[in-house]
Amino acid sequence: MKKLVVYLLCIFGTFSLVAAGCGSDDGAGVRSVGDSESSSSSSASSSSGSSSDSSSAASDTSQSSSDAEEGTAAPTTGQVEIATGTVLDLDECPDDWDPYQGVTEDGQVRIGTSLPQSGQLASFGTIADGMQIYFDFVNDQDPIGDYELVLIAKDDGYEAGRTVANVEEMLETENILGFAGVIGTPNNFAIRPITDEACVPQLLNLSGFPQWGDPANFPWTVGNILNYVTETEIWCQHIVAELGQGATVAGLFMNNDFGKTYQQTLQGCEDRGDIDLIAEELHDPAAPDVTNEMTTLIASGADVFVAGTTAAFCPQTVGTLASVPSWRPMFFMSYTCQNLPAYFAPVQDFADTLQKEGSGVLIANYSKVCGDPRYENDPSMVLTRMVLEDYSDVTCEDGQYSGGIFFAQVVVDILRAAHELPGGINRVNVMEATWNLMTLNDNLLGGRIILDGTNDAYVTEAAQIQQVQVIDGNLTFTPISDVIDTEGEGGSFGN
Repeated sequence: MKKLVVYLLCIFGTFSLVAAGCGSDDGAGVRSVGDSESSSSSSASSSSGSSSDSSSAASDTSQSSSDAEEGTAAPTTGQVEIATGTVLDLDECPDDWDPYQGVTEDGQVRIGTSLPQSGQLASFGTIADGMQIYFDFVNDQDPIGDYELVLIAKDDGYEAGRTVANVEEMLETENILGFAGVIGTPNNFAIRPITDEACVPQLLNLSGFPQWGDPANFPWTVGNILNYVTETEIWCQHIVAELGQGATVAGLFMNNDFGKTYQQTLQGCEDRGDIDLIAEELHDPAAPDVTNEMTTLIASGADVFVAGTTAAFCPQTVGTLASVPSWRPMFFMSYTCQNLPAYFAPVQDFADTLQKEGSGVLIANYSKVCGDPRYENDPSMVLTRMVLEDYSDVTCEDGQYSGGIFFAQVVVDILRAAHELPGGINRVNVMEATWNLMTLNDNLLGGRIILDGTNDAYVTEAAQIQQVQVIDGNLTFTPISDVIDTEGEGGSFGN
């Protein structure tokens, strides 16, 4: 009965695929993915994907063999326009490239990922478990045709070199359709040349690095979470609104592309006169703690403290700051540490102290957080808890499993849309479905995901400033701003 309730929730409102569009109709010599292999047209004709219908999808069957016989199999040569300004140059793919690789004869769709299951960022490792848990739910209750979704996850300890090794190994030995949910800015940056050269989808990078929104140059790669530049600009706007221009800021930044994106964006805020960035400290991602860096920043006495870091270092900053009562700045933290059970439960008393003394942690959240009492009856969180209860032995309070469920939902939306396209699930259709994705997801505060090639290359574009508080003994996020929705305004990287 419980699984039936989950199934109905899934169909009737928690998340639904709205539409998957098609490539534009201009551009000589570039064909749309809907054209047959033998097409000689000099201009691309458009093809459209239909809305995904959960009730009928379960009765669909794999399309690859029948479509190949009917001449609608995936293209393997030429330039294929899959979305506005987004072209797959299949002539540059390896000689042995197969668009149906990873879609097996026995009905599996095999997705790979690499993420830290050890080291300082090991708390993120359970995201992969959450993704597979959701895949198990879909396979059981609402399958995509006759396919079984399978996730292959490998530990990289947040070391880019190990991520590269994992990706190369999976491409060689695991029969992968593509990758999804690889964690880390330097990690995704390191593998992008590999997936690009191999013509393999690199979907939903779990990094807010702005360069993931560049389909004109890297059409095989797309991001997922809120752009770090957008997040930091929200911080700057709030600082000016609350403290006026010229407020002093001290920042702790992880010493890699992730942390430096925060640092460089704050420097831009300083350049235009919004803030005065008086202290900056970089820390090693593999360091055991950030005690020395925090000591230096505390000595600055700045009006605002920002923590452009993640995982274990977030609760460390909370504990360190709470232990120094002489400094109570406005405190912003990266949304990558939004998971209350994982990052704030261990320092709940410290977080409570900071909130009561005027330095409550502020986060520009883009999604709801499972484990936050304010969302206890929210349909998206009810679904998440039921999936965890029925398909695992963990709960929202046990870590990042719920985040994995959310990310897997978007992967499933993409695969459903690809399944509806002529040729079914294959690497070309997966990228067409991705760059034309229009879907609703109630986990997001903005409630929707719209991708439109170079017109709109960012998945998540809405956020709300929320403060970590302890109310009646429970950790919760309390909104202190409206939802700031910039959907469609981000364009694409460099545009």
